Amino acid sequence: MAAHRPQVRFALSIARTAAIVASLVGISCDKMPLVAPTGTAITLVSATNVLPVSGSAEITAFLIQGVQSGTGTTAGVTAGGGTPVHNGTVVTFSTTMGRIEPAEAQTSAGKAVVRLIGDGRSGTATIRAFSGGAASDPLEVKIGSAGAARVVATANPQSLPANGGTTSVTARVEDAEGNGLLGVPVSFSTDKGTLSQTLVLTNDQGFAVTQLTTTQPATVTASSGSVPQGTVAISLRAQTTLTITPPAAMIVSTPAVFTVTAGTTVSGATPIVNNMQVDFGDGTPKTAPVTLAGTTGQTMQHLFARKGSLTVVATGLDAEGSPVSNSVQVAVGGFTAAGSAQPSTAIVGATVTFNITVGPASVIIDRYEFDFGDGNSTVTSAGQTTHVFGSAGFRTVAVRVVPVAGDAVVVLIPLIINP
Repeated sequence: MAAHRPQVRFALSIARTAAIVASLVGISCDKMPLVAPTGTAITLVSATNVLPVSGSAEITAFLIQGVQSGTGTTAGVTAGGGTPVHNGTVVTFSTTMGRIEPAEAQTSAGKAVVRLIGDGRSGTATIRAFSGGAASDPLEVKIGSAGAARVVATANPQSLPANGGTTSVTARVEDAEGNGLLGVPVSFSTDKGTLSQTLVLTNDQGFAVTQLTTTQPATVTASSGSVPQGTVAISLRAQTTLTITPPAAMIVSTPAVFTVTAGTTVSGATPIVNNMQVDFGDGTPKTAPVTLAGTTGQTMQHLFARKGSLTVVATGLDAEGSPVSNSVQVAVGGFTAAGSAQPSTAIVGATVTFNITVGPASVIIDRYEFDFGDGNSTVTSAGQTTHVFGSAGFRTVAVRVVPVAGDAVVVLIPLIINP
């Protein structure tokens, strides 16, 4: 028996050594971060490809095994063709402009989400994501003026009296889709006169505004970065002018009567404006051209198809064929709608009368679309209808009030149907 003891001791030593090694490996593995395995593709997606200089955007990294890396601004990755990495896989992000918060994130369902935050500078942020040996393609997000595609300059009024005056010059910085960009610096310059400000940041609609005071015809240039600059020419009216008189209040789909009047700076002269047209600034076509002769105003009625602050512009040609124009900012409000059910608590089989009221009453409504919440619906030209419910329960009747011009308003009418 004694002859076997050295072998037993040796076997126990090996077992203890193996246990110690296993314990050390386990401790090491616990401390090492989980990273993407070989063959993982990282795709970066941004919620937007244009960012204000002090704005932020959500950046998502998709880690999938077996698909091609890429970037984009869509909300996800096409399903199929790969398996998301394990939850908790650590992804490291970098950017050439602004900052990423947090700089590292762990995956959940194959996604790691961080935010890109602007630091007040304009430029292109190049974002990358890394995990283990996997790396994404670079994702570019335009910040501030780097996201601008054009600058559009306008003036109100665009023509000044013969002895000069002051006009408001507005530059709108837009991206490729025509959206206004916030927080973009705009530089203004003029060949004549003086500007109240030469460097202005755009507001949340992409507008930057300055004032020009001049006694001579002038051209104002608005520029932002390297995008095509906008210019607007301000003229001095030698003879003919246009005046736009809006109504006191304007509501979507309500008749609004404007008056456009021709004037002259020469006493006793008769102003003539040919091919006068009005653009109401709500996306509808311009009015048919008319001729203004004398100082009697031309009235025209319009149904606004959009609410908000709009620019109404009248243009034409004077007797010598020179352009004449003027514009006015108007505030167009939306209409309201309310509904009621009589009775508001009814029984199965009873007739319920629904009434919709619109304010103001002058709003022109095209139709009322009633959805009774029980699988039945109807469309009426008036704001009243009746319905008989065939089963008991709580009902919410939805009514789309559709105007002749503009967006519909939805009214919800709750009621109880008892057995």
